[in-house]
Amino acid sequence: MNPFNLLINYVIANSRASFYNVSGNQEITNTALLAGVVSENPLVNYLIIENKAKIEGDKFNVSEVPATTASAPGLPAPSTAPIVNPPTSTETPVQTSGTAPADIVTLQNVRNEISISNNLLKEEIAKITASNNAELTKALAEKFEVKIALLEKNTAALNDAILEIKNRIEAISKSISFPDSVLSQKAPAKNEKK
Repeated sequence: MNPFNLLINYVIANSRASFYNVSGNQEITNTALLAGVVSENPLVNYLIIENKAKIEGDKFNVSEVPATTASAPGLPAPSTAPIVNPPTSTETPVQTSGTAPADIVTLQNVRNEISISNNLLKEEIAKITASNNAELTKALAEKFEVKIALLEKNTAALNDAILEIKNRIEAISKSISFPDSVLSQKAPAKNEKK
């Protein structure tokens, strides 16, 4: 027995009694408290209370209906059978073709609506993809243009540095004069005797 569970069941009993228009909800409250003592499961308690309230509401409404209908002028006595008017041809649509009327929801109509919605979604996705693709291409082109310009600038600077190094090597090689004896000396051949 959980006091919190009993409190919840009491609140649910009052709520269901007012929902089903039951006056004097003592029977529903007693059922709710008994269910709270016996069961710890709130879902089972709710279902028990709901069913009890529905039964009490049906009893209350059935006992109330004859009293109000008997006192109303122009209505037949409660002991007579209800008058049933057969439907006329204007009240019910007559189906002459093999298709269902437009206001009746069929599985095929639902499938058609779903396929139409899917096609519209695919078109929207294609539009979004195309616009995103154009924006992505533009952004990539802008970024790559900057990097390409930077690489070209760096390449030009490297080429200038290489040319300057070549020019310095040539200047150094021209300014150094080797003695003629070093230039005219030959390395001895392997077959020659010393």
